[in-house]
Amino acid sequence: MTDQAFRPRVALVTSNFWPERTGIGQVATEFAQYLASRGIDVQVATAMPYYPEWEIYPEYRGTSARTERLGDITIHRAWHHARPAPGALSRIAHEATLSVSSIPNMRRAMRGADVAYVVSPDLSHAFAASLVAKAMDVPRVLMVQDVMPDAAVELGMLRNPFLIGAARRVARATYAMAGEILTLSEGMRQRIAREVNGGVRISILPNAVDLEELWTGSGQGIPFRDRFVPNGTFAVVHAGNMGEKQDLELLLRTARRLRERPDIHFYVFGDGAMKSSFLKRRAEWGLENVSHFPFQERAMLPHMLYGADALLISQSSRVVDIVVPSKLTTALGAGAMVVASCAESSETANIVVESRGGVTVPAGDDEALSRVILQLKRGDLDSHRFREAGRAYAREHFDRSRAYEAQAASIHERWRNGRSHRA
Repeated sequence: MTDQAFRPRVALVTSNFWPERTGIGQVATEFAQYLASRGIDVQVATAMPYYPEWEIYPEYRGTSARTERLGDITIHRAWHHARPAPGALSRIAHEATLSVSSIPNMRRAMRGADVAYVVSPDLSHAFAASLVAKAMDVPRVLMVQDVMPDAAVELGMLRNPFLIGAARRVARATYAMAGEILTLSEGMRQRIAREVNGGVRISILPNAVDLEELWTGSGQGIPFRDRFVPNGTFAVVHAGNMGEKQDLELLLRTARRLRERPDIHFYVFGDGAMKSSFLKRRAEWGLENVSHFPFQERAMLPHMLYGADALLISQSSRVVDIVVPSKLTTALGAGAMVVASCAESSETANIVVESRGGVTVPAGDDEALSRVILQLKRGDLDSHRFREAGRAYAREHFDRSRAYEAQAASIHERWRNGRSHRA
């Protein structure tokens, strides 16, 4: 008798997964790990890791497919096109090659599965996975992390009317094949609902965090400041993906405004499609008060977030209800002093205001951001109060054991019902 007879099985299809350290890859990995911790056999069909550098990691090059393990999780990987600083055509080539090359792995992951969780974006990859699951008669749950193609269109990454129309048709077809859709916020839920012709339940499942991992105790923040921040320096930190949505030129403009303040320094940790242009502009402006570092080890994350005097979450003014940054929930869980530069009507602003876990400034407004940094530096704003409120909000809304437990329970129920029918 196989192991499947004794526990449920789930297929997770996602273009991003461990060892990627930011964005959807981190979210998908933590979701899979939680399900595995609840006794569920998790089979993942995914890409060779490439994000946020948009380049396949060196140890994964030169092969078309690979199967490996992360703890109790089985991971099936497929080759795909990836090119640093990708344009629209390169992104389309990435999705097309991944969608085709992943089909055998999708079938492998879905064989015997009680349910398939399909992550979008990438949109065409999610569409292919939904088709495979439908053909294999596997129930489908679509997890929408970014509303596509809306996000690409509104950020100016997709402009061709024909491609936009085709992408919208693919999105509607993918929604129609789902038995249930999970997304991150009410605004995203409403966007998707406008494209769904009824009959599909759309629920909110926020990106959750491990609060125990993000809180190390009374010494939190000290290792970060010992390693990176000279005594007496006010540290403004941005950590994570360096892409279009993050509007990192805002940080550079703010640093230029405050360049005569040697006691204020800007730290950027991460990588992404816009890293080269960010570093080029920093050099052109001669900003010695801005430092860039690669991603740090995971154990440093809570210290970095809490140790920052201001943790910057910046978004393009065009980002409203198409995404909720996973770094925001992580920052609140770590007790960071969040300063969010975002559209007033954005989901990010809604969470920051509702949680009382930080302050917001208008998207792209370097003058307003400079003013808030100086207020924090002078002690005019009570950062301790913001930190405590943000962590309390994260405990209530984003704790992983609360957010993901309903999914684990549903999977076990499907499995029990399936066993009773087979009996």
